[in-house]
Amino acid sequence: MIRVVTLLALLVSGLVLVACDGGTASDLTVEKLPDVKPNLPAVPTLPPPPFPTQYGDQSYSVFGARKHARTTMDTEFEVTAFIVDIYVAPECPKGDTCPLPAAPHFWIADTRDEKDPLKKLAVVGYAENQKAIDEAVAQAARGAYKPPAAETGLLPIPTDLALGNKVKVKGRFTRVSGSGFNISNGLLEYRAHTTLEAVAPAATK
Repeated sequence: MIRVVTLLALLVSGLVLVACDGGTASDLTVEKLPDVKPNLPAVPTLPPPPFPTQYGDQSYSVFGARKHARTTMDTEFEVTAFIVDIYVAPECPKGDTCPLPAAPHFWIADTRDEKDPLKKLAVVGYAENQKAIDEAVAQAARGAYKPPAAETGLLPIPTDLALGNKVKVKGRFTRVSGSGFNISNGLLEYRAHTTLEAVAPAATK
């Protein structure tokens, strides 16, 4: 009899708890939070690169050679560009003592009219001095220029460099050249070149 009473008491207690829980649940008010709308800036539209990194023949632009300096630095490749400036040694008045002029060099860029020096690429190491270039150009004009023999290891002196010419220059991209040039964003040590477009009459190489 005691067991039956105990069981009845437990059942009644359970029913009371269920009723209490149900009553509590029915009194809850659920509030819906407002939708969160992130306030993000508009995705910027990036402008296209000003020039291709490489052209169809795998030659680099000046822009491309510098953009990928991690892989192009201290390697040899070709650059297709325009000659935008050629160094001319300053004249030394007769009787004066003047510092030695810099070795011959010229600059190339991705456009013929580039004025920004940071977008120009110096090409060096193709002649020891201006006199050697002048002599080679004069000989080429007479059809008498003879490139150095291959066994000497000397490079032919270019005789058809002219402002505005479109050229493909082969060289080693580096920051410090063997002839003493030092440019932090890179220079090209000359190995060879081809004139693709000549804007003025030029002597035969």
